[in-house]
Amino acid sequence: MNKLLAPVYAFFLILTVLFSGCTFPGGSQTGSGQGVIIENFEPDFSRVYAGENFKLQMKMRNVGSVNSDMVYTKLYNVNSGNDYEISCKETCANIFSLLPPDPDRGTVGESRTCIWNCDAPKNIPKGLSVAFNPSARLYYLYSTTTIKSINIISQDELRSLQNQGKSPPSETVSTTNSPVKLDIVVNGPIRYWENEKTKTITFPININIQNNGGGSTCAIENLPIPTSDPSALSPWTTGCEFTKNWNKAIIELGEENDEVKYGCNLGSSGTIELWKGQTLEITCQIEMPINPNSVAFIQKNIKARLIYAYIVDATTPVEVIGRDIPTS
Repeated sequence: MNKLLAPVYAFFLILTVLFSGCTFPGGSQTGSGQGVIIENFEPDFSRVYAGENFKLQMKMRNVGSVNSDMVYTKLYNVNSGNDYEISCKETCANIFSLLPPDPDRGTVGESRTCIWNCDAPKNIPKGLSVAFNPSARLYYLYSTTTIKSINIISQDELRSLQNQGKSPPSETVSTTNSPVKLDIVVNGPIRYWENEKTKTITFPININIQNNGGGSTCAIENLPIPTSDPSALSPWTTGCEFTKNWNKAIIELGEENDEVKYGCNLGSSGTIELWKGQTLEITCQIEMPINPNSVAFIQKNIKARLIYAYIVDATTPVEVIGRDIPTS
């Protein structure tokens, strides 16, 4: 198995934390990339009275290409810093999964609504009002996979095609719709000389990573198998709430029993860190077996996969108006 990465849970999705810190009046969609987006986050009443009950509602949807596992929501910023605090109870306490859309069958991605039942603080005096900006954070596991085909062709075969005015078959690229974009850059065809005795060919490639979701990546060790067990929340509550794990992901190259060797300077863990949480360019030396005596043209696939989790934030304003509260 010629993989660059060999973690215990190499097929799991690594955490990517989307932290925008923006305010979305009225509860607007957030997250510019593919994956799970927050379609709406808003209160049922934007202006409430002290001690009044109200609801915070969040609607999310998977608009990417793969399943989103271990989806989890958490509420932040429910206090004003002035001894006033909104008290909320959530309805999405457990983790869950969301299916992606299926364009071939005409179905959209799975959605879900989470509701927090909240109480406005009672101790705001009449004549005053306090502004709150509750933020909902959405954690989920995701991945990005890209496969690029490369033409490997002998010098004599390429010369013959050129003399006939023909071109080698086109090289294709297939990639998933995910919040983090993954490109494999190499210009083919890769030419070799038939009279050489070597049975391998080497050439460089670039792997370009671009975070298009507007947030940060987060990688933690010992990521558990995706499950609905509430005890599995520990990766979110003890891992990705710490900024030391942000802007990181795990990359996996090749497939099991793949004869292609990927020479990339990434260390043994395969953990990568994005520049300012946004971009990374990796250069690798590919070593690929060939048999010049049996075939003059082959097409080979190069595969790269990022494993991560994404965290999407949305904020909505709530104003609490003071009033006289009966003591009995």
